[in-house]
Amino acid sequence: MREDQEFQDWGPEGDSGWTQEQDDRLRASLGALRHDVDAAGIPDVRFVMRRAGRQRHRAVAGIAAGAAAVLGLSWIGFQSLEDGATTAPPAGTSTPTTERDDATQEPTDEPTGTDGESPDAALVAPDDLVLAASGGPELSLFVPPTLWESEAFTGGAATEAGMGEFESTALFDCDPDDVTWGAEDEGTFGIMGVWSGGSAFANQRVRVLDSPDAAADYVNDLDAALATCEAPAEADNIVLDVQPLELSGAFRITTTFKDGTDPMTDFYYVVQHDGTPAAVSTFRLIDWSSEATDAEAVSEFERLADLVTGN
Repeated sequence: MREDQEFQDWGPEGDSGWTQEQDDRLRASLGALRHDVDAAGIPDVRFVMRRAGRQRHRAVAGIAAGAAAVLGLSWIGFQSLEDGATTAPPAGTSTPTTERDDATQEPTDEPTGTDGESPDAALVAPDDLVLAASGGPELSLFVPPTLWESEAFTGGAATEAGMGEFESTALFDCDPDDVTWGAEDEGTFGIMGVWSGGSAFANQRVRVLDSPDAAADYVNDLDAALATCEAPAEADNIVLDVQPLELSGAFRITTTFKDGTDPMTDFYYVVQHDGTPAAVSTFRLIDWSSEATDAEAVSEFERLADLVTGN
């Protein structure tokens, strides 16, 4: 019940067994609980998730061999099951994915990677994206998932599309574009996650506005939010350092943890499309290696944008 919602007795003929006095006591208890939670200084959930992502990324390399052995034994056991046995979920159900296993790939001589667009690059599929319930952007506005590999951010390793659990459209902690799927104000958007080596390292969000002028205002709002982004007051273990790059609309955000946890570096770039001027792409690159330079990030953003902003 909202704080400003008046007491309503919905019982038959006004007799539901719930009194105004009980309602007042419940509100007082909830208010005290809210005060206690606020006083506890619990960090913003996004910072907790990002820190957990850093710890999970570190653990992947250490457990890979053991996981492979367990999977091998499990496969042998699975093969011995009768044909009628299955571990598949019931029809019509799905399980959210937050981790991805590296797919075994056959060697290929086809051109891929960082020097330009491959003519045979797999285009983005709707299943690779989170699209607004009311409709998403044209798929041609997204960089094909196989074209995100780079020396700076993936060590030249192959890339693929993949989304974890979707919470909102926000890509950074101060993002004004923060709506949930199916909300009345969700507008037209699509978000793609990109993975390499078993870890999520990039996103592209495409937002389509009502007009080119509205898109330009949206770009300005995002740029201002990035330039002034700070950690929320309750996240007292977090310090954000924001630095603009030598590319209009591009920024580096370094998250430092006061408890000594290694810092995290994210690069962002907001750009309005030329071919579809009502569309705006926001690119995010996570520097898991902590070795990517600002110049490398700018070069990668320019390369990615060149692949789609003309569409």
